Amino acid sequence: MLINMKKIISLLMLLGLATHLVHAQFVYDYLKAGNDYFVKADYASAAAYYEKYLGNDKHGATGGAEYDPYKPQLPNVKKDKAATSKEKAQWQLAESYRMLHYPSKAADAYKKLLEANTAQFPLAMFHLAEQLRALGKYEEASTAFTAFISVYANHDAYKTTAEREIRNLQFIQQELSKPGLQYFTVQPATDVLTSPGANYAPVWVDSTTLLFTSTRPQDSTAAAHHTNKLYQVQFANGNAAAITAPAIAQSKAFEQGVATVSANGTTMYFTRWNATGTRNAALYMASKQGGKWSDPVALPADINQPGFSAQQPFITRDGHYLLFSSNKPGGEGGYDIWYAPVDETGKTGTPVNAGSLINTADDEQAPFYYAASGTLVFASNGRVGMGGFDLFSTTGEIGHFAAPENMGYPVNSVKDDIYLTARGNSEDLLQEVWLSSDRAAACCLELFRISRKLPAPERPAPPVQEPVVVAAPVPDTAETKTLDNVYYAYDKAELLDGSEVSLNKLIDMLNQNQNMVIQISGHTDGKGSEAYNLRLSLARAQKCVDYIVSKGIDASRITAKGYGATMPVAPNTNADGSDNPEGRKLNRRTTFTILKR
Repeated sequence: MLINMKKIISLLMLLGLATHLVHAQFVYDYLKAGNDYFVKADYASAAAYYEKYLGNDKHGATGGAEYDPYKPQLPNVKKDKAATSKEKAQWQLAESYRMLHYPSKAADAYKKLLEANTAQFPLAMFHLAEQLRALGKYEEASTAFTAFISVYANHDAYKTTAEREIRNLQFIQQELSKPGLQYFTVQPATDVLTSPGANYAPVWVDSTTLLFTSTRPQDSTAAAHHTNKLYQVQFANGNAAAITAPAIAQSKAFEQGVATVSANGTTMYFTRWNATGTRNAALYMASKQGGKWSDPVALPADINQPGFSAQQPFITRDGHYLLFSSNKPGGEGGYDIWYAPVDETGKTGTPVNAGSLINTADDEQAPFYYAASGTLVFASNGRVGMGGFDLFSTTGEIGHFAAPENMGYPVNSVKDDIYLTARGNSEDLLQEVWLSSDRAAACCLELFRISRKLPAPERPAPPVQEPVVVAAPVPDTAETKTLDNVYYAYDKAELLDGSEVSLNKLIDMLNQNQNMVIQISGHTDGKGSEAYNLRLSLARAQKCVDYIVSKGIDASRITAKGYGATMPVAPNTNADGSDNPEGRKLNRRTTFTILKR
């Protein structure tokens, strides 16, 4: 009996040792799996295994998070042999959540790391401050940034960024309390435009078709949550219908998204990157043939420079330029905005960096050019803003832009705001835009619709004295009316799509009144020289006349006049001398005057 008891005790000891060894093996496997996924930039899987290794969550803790879908690159993490396995795992757990845009989880992970060790990971305080700002904890964030600056010995981009972040926090307070916010409506996407994972990079293919990128699951497998693909949705009466996939090859070997389609709908440019291994992105092109897209072809090496990323393309409405973001050499640092000329076949020429007025030493991404007002919009994390990526705008032509300005709240938030798009021909860009933001999510980008409806400003009476150098004043009995929705390309006498609707109504009126004689008048705002504005306003009025005559109206019944900025209907500047963009918008108009009935 004694012998049997000894055998039993020995067996139990062996079982206990085996159990301990199996547990140790599982713990080691959790760490190894987390490290393997982290190196591959699969941060959702890495975070789940680090949580298991650290004993925080046996079921994973990513909450459906996805890795950063618009910056496919690895974090710059230095190996430090002095750090223990648990400290390093805690650091990489925090980094994983940061790259996932999951600030609540990231902040908790950085705090735990700072409680245990500060010397081995000097950037932990910096990144904690970023997460606190994203969570709206502005005082805590300011304290953390200040603490980081006081102990961080290097004078590098991190210290410069921390100093800018403190200014960002001041900017946030100003934006959240500025006047005029009541004119904005912010609506998160609903129904089919939402899903687990990221939904981002909206772009209008036409007036009713929205193309976007998503990491929504395709089936029940875990791997399906990590695939960026293109999707499209039709809108009817303002509502989104069922989601479909565009008829373009989407290989399992690649992730792809962030697309742009030419105005005639026949050419698509988009971003691709490897589903595994290196995540350097490249730009591809496909042509529509018989309702289907051709096999994608990579753009030339001067755009897709080996070893670097080119991503987030945008083709201008006239088809003359392809804008994109790249970290290739020759820029200002990080990701920069570049543009390349495009010929009539869709072939791209030599790319040009947009220059230091647009680009910073940090990242500029997701360019969008709105032709109706000549506005370039892009995202940047290298300027004073509300935090993370903010959207900035500037006016001008490709290659010739003014200094960018932050688009402010509520277009921007304290999290990441990127990928803005708009449709239509309104000179007010913010009449309706769609963008991507993680402002309302624990993680990941979502789609938002933002619209602005401004009250009609009071219109002062026009000047009593008529301009004598431009044209003779019209008779007192003449009837002058503004042509609604007639728009021109920025700084040009080129009619934009949609202007023909108003002009066609005028043609119908002339056909119904065969003796009627009219004058088309062009007016500009107060920017530019007098001579320039007179020439531009006359050229735009003549463009309308040419269109009407081309539809069969006798040229003797219609004339063009240019009044430049001499007949404003609203102030071009405010009482304090500052610019009044809404007033200038009202002054840029086309009118018609009935000279004879």
